[in-house]
Amino acid sequence: MNKPSSWIWMVFILLIILPTPAGKFIIDLAGGIFILITILPLILGGIGWFTWKRIQSKLLTCEACGSTFLNSQMICPICGATIKNTEDILENIPASAATIDIKSEDIDL
Repeated sequence: MNKPSSWIWMVFILLIILPTPAGKFIIDLAGGIFILITILPLILGGIGWFTWKRIQSKLLTCEACGSTFLNSQMICPICGATIKNTEDILENIPASAATIDIKSEDIDL
């Protein structure tokens, strides 16, 4: 088998070692690729996590059968049970029923 010429490797190493514009370009390119490979999965993971949390906040679970679906539906697509709208229930509760009265007491030790 033919080995690649050692001159090619020596020229490549000299381009990297010597402070020439070509050597600096190769070093900058390698640094940029390293940063891109390092940061891109973190950015994509963060976007995926925020997307998943957004989707999870829009899901409802049927109390009758336990299936999960988007909250824009009023009837369960699996069993046909009507879904209670929790926003309407919370809006109709008077504020006095939702507040907790706290009484302070002196404790003698």
